Amino acid sequence: MTTLSGVASPFSDILTDENVSVSAVEGCLERIEQRDSAIKAWAHLDPDLAMEQAALRDAEPRRSALHGIPFGLKDIIETGDQPTGYGSELWAGWRPERDAEVVRRLRRDGGVVLGKTTTTEFATYRPTDTRNPHGQGHTPGGSSSGSAAAVADGQVPLALGTQTAGSVLRPGSFCGVFTLKPTYGRWPFDGVLPVALTFDTVGAFARHPAWLGAVDESLATDGSETPAVTVLAPIRELRVGVLRPPWADRATPAAAALLEEFVSRLRDVVADVVDVEVPSDLIALDEAHTLLMAAEASAALAGRIHRSHPDRISDQLHRFLQAGRQAPASEIQYARTVLRRTRSFVDRAFDEVDLLVTLAAPGEAPAIADGTGDPVFNKLASVSGCPAVGLPAGRGVHGLPLGIQLVAPAHADQALVRVATCLTDRVGLAWRPGVSEEETNGD
Repeated sequence: MTTLSGVASPFSDILTDENVSVSAVEGCLERIEQRDSAIKAWAHLDPDLAMEQAALRDAEPRRSALHGIPFGLKDIIETGDQPTGYGSELWAGWRPERDAEVVRRLRRDGGVVLGKTTTTEFATYRPTDTRNPHGQGHTPGGSSSGSAAAVADGQVPLALGTQTAGSVLRPGSFCGVFTLKPTYGRWPFDGVLPVALTFDTVGAFARHPAWLGAVDESLATDGSETPAVTVLAPIRELRVGVLRPPWADRATPAAAALLEEFVSRLRDVVADVVDVEVPSDLIALDEAHTLLMAAEASAALAGRIHRSHPDRISDQLHRFLQAGRQAPASEIQYARTVLRRTRSFVDRAFDEVDLLVTLAAPGEAPAIADGTGDPVFNKLASVSGCPAVGLPAGRGVHGLPLGIQLVAPAHADQALVRVATCLTDRVGLAWRPGVSEEETNGD
C-alpha cells in the first residue's frame, strides 16, 4: 500500500493493479462521458493521447507517488501536445511550442495529463459554462472553474489551477474539495499565463489532502535541489490563531457558524487557540489588491488581447483593464503601502502562533447569474505569499459545501498538508468529497 505523509493513499486500491494508469484513465474517461455534458468542466480532451500516456506509464517502473495518476490542467497552463486557449475566443485552438514547467515536472514524475480544464476569460472574471457538481444552478467558482468541478465530480483525482486573488481556495470551497495554494514562487510559473505576477501562483485541487503533499514534492523541485522547508510543531503543540478580519461581516451566518464550530473542535486537539485581530486599516486590502491586479493585468494581457481584435473581449474585462491603465500613480503607491502593511501583519502574527485559520470563502457557491464569488477571505494568503490549504468542512443552508482555510508560514507547505490531513481525521469534519447522483440532479 502506497502512503503519503503516513496516510493511506486514496488510490491504494488501484496502485497494486498491473495496469494502474490505464485503469485510472479509463475510469476518468467513463465518468466524463457520463457526467460532463452537464458539468462542462473540460476545455479540451484527447482520450487517445491520455490512454497512450497511461500505457507508457504502466510499462515502466514507478517514478513517484504520482506515477500513472491522471491530472487536469487549467487552460492557461501551456501544453505542447494539447491546445491552450486561455478561456478566450482570441486564442481558441492555439498550440504552444512546449509544456509549462509545472507540466514538465509532472510528466517527469510519471503524471498523465488527461486534458485541459475550463477557465474564466484570461483567468479573470467572465464565467465559464461550467456548473457546480453539488448544485448545477450554482457557480463552481473562478477562475479555476473546471479544475475544481472536475475533481469534485470525480472526473479526475487531481488538477492544477492558479490563484491571483482566490482562484484556487474559493472554488475548492464551493466545490467541496481539498486545495493547496503553495508558498509564492515555490512552484514555477514559466509557461503559465501571467495576470498579475506580484500574486500569480499555481495551485492544486485533490480529493484527499495527502495528495497535495505529493504534488508539492513534484513541483517544488527541479530534480537538482531541495526546496526550502519550514517545520511546524506536532498537532498537540500547535498554537493556532483565528483571524478576526474587518471583512468578517461578508461571511454568511452559516459560514461564520462553521468557523466557530471548527475552532471549538480545534481546542481539543492543539495546544492553544487564540483570536488574531486583523488591523482595521487593512479593510483597504481588498481594493488595494484589486487595483494592483488590474494595473498589472492591463500590461500583462495587452499583447495577447491585441493579437487580434480588442473588441472581442468581454465588457467586464475591458472595464477591469481600463481601470488598471488609468489608475493614478498615487493610488498605486497607496495600494503597495497596504500590501506592505499586510505582509508585516502576517509576519508579526507568525511570531505568536504557528498557524492561522479563517474561512476559505464567504459562504456557499452563488447562483450562476451572480458571478463566481467573493475572494476577500483569500487575499491575505495571496498578498502575503504564505501557503494555504482549503478543507471542505460542512454544508450551508442550501446544502452546498463550505470550507475552512489554514495558512502557514512560508515554505511550511509539506508540514501544512500533514496538519490538514490530521485535522481532517481528528476534528471530524462534516463534509467529505464525493458527489452522489441524487445531489446533482437539481439546483
